[in-house]
Formats: sequence, C-alpha cells, structure tokens
Amino acid sequence: MKKKPIRSLVRPLVIKLGKRIADKQFSGTPIIIGACPRSGTTILLSVLGAHPNIFAIPNQSYAFDQWVQGKTKIHGDNNLVPFRIDRLYREFLYSKVPPGPTRWLEKTPKHIRSFHKILDYMGENVQLIHVIRDGRDVVTSKHPKHSPGEYWVPVNRWIDDVSLGLSLKNHPQVLNIRYEDFIQDFEKTMNTVYSFLNEEIPSLDAWKEETNIKKSKHWNKPVQGLYKDAIQRWQKPEHKNRIDEFMSNKRAVSLLEELGYL
Repeated sequence: MKKKPIRSLVRPLVIKLGKRIADKQFSGTPIIIGACPRSGTTILLSVLGAHPNIFAIPNQSYAFDQWVQGKTKIHGDNNLVPFRIDRLYREFLYSKVPPGPTRWLEKTPKHIRSFHKILDYMGENVQLIHVIRDGRDVVTSKHPKHSPGEYWVPVNRWIDDVSLGLSLKNHPQVLNIRYEDFIQDFEKTMNTVYSFLNEEIPSLDAWKEETNIKKSKHWNKPVQGLYKDAIQRWQKPEHKNRIDEFMSNKRAVSLLEELGYL
C-alpha cells in the first residue's frame, strides 16, 4: 500500500489548528484585497494593518487561487471550494497574531481572478477590495525582487484583471478604489474604505508606526509612506516603446477611458 504524501497528512492538521486560532481570535468579517499586480495593494495592506481591529496577514497566501469541487456549509455538495485553504490557516500558525484584532485581512493580487468564487464560497461573510491603477504605470512597473530588469505585468493581464474587478462594481460586498485617489487624497479615500468596512477611522497620521506590515519584498525596503512621484512614471522617455504597445491596444485604451485616465 502506497504511503500518503506528507503534505496530504499535514494539510488537515494545519487547517484544524489554524482554523481553531481564527475562530477564537476573529469574530468579524474577513477582508480580502485583490488587483492586477503592481497596483499598490501592499501599501493599502500596510495602512489597514494599523487599524486596531484588523490583523493584516504579512504574506500572500494564494489560498483562493486553486478551486475544486467540494462541499460548503452555504451551498452543500458539488460546489467550488479553495483547494489550498490550508495556506490561509497556516498564516495564523506562523504569524504572531496580537490580542485585539477581530478581523483578518489577506492580500494576494491574483485573488482578483477569484472574487466571484470567493463570494459564492464565503457568502455574506467577506468584504473584497479591488485596487485599480493607471494601466500605463502598471505595465511599466518592475518588481524589485522578481526579474527587476524586466517589465512585470503584460498589457493583457492588466486588461483582464481590472475588467474582472469592475464586473463586481455594483456588488455591496465589493469596493473599487483607485490607487491615484489613495495617494493624492489619502484621507478621503481611507474614509471611504473604513465606511465600507463599517470600522471607525483611526488616526491616519500614525499608520506607519501602528501597522504590523512595516516591510515587504514587494517594496524591497521598509515602509516609507505615500509618494506621489509613483504616479505617471510611465511618462519617462525610457518607457516609450512600452507605452506605444499599450496605447495600440484598443481594449486597453477603452478601459483607460472608462476609468477616467484619459
């Protein structure tokens, strides 16, 4: 008889122990952030991690990336369930969760592709935030850790991810915010976010000191604050060929117009 892989033996234990911590610690509605990569999700995670009621999970879990047929409490048998939900629960085992927060906050940009499935799976017990950024800045952005000399996001990736998020723009459990508004009108945008989350607004001036997300591989440096010079970097001459490629895509231009960037 073949032995089961160690992963298949450990996974149920991780789910059991991690879920026990989550059920005991977090009584409030979970929050999930998704977006096209390089759209500013990490800085939003850091700001929200300063709220006393919110524990920001430090790592991207990809827990809602793969789905299989299974059983849910809400819909019963033969529904899609996240195959690697253990990746979420192991964060509660490995991370030091302080006393106080009543909600967990998870950020994996790719989860924007699973927002519809997450809503079906979790029902009313979740709130989703989609961060939108000018596609020209997104496709000219380079990741500081992964292939730092190359553009990170293809044009069609931005189109597809943003379009998926916008497909839920009228859903009461989904909030769309623009990265540019977040940076340029921080207080107003965070008021909107906290109103959506039904949370009292904390001292916004102290978020860098209060957050549990003080560094990230996606920054390649400790948290610095909000910088307006990250907006319209695409205008630098070095990006001309990339922008020409972007602007030759009719779907990309149409989406820029819909979002008010043109």
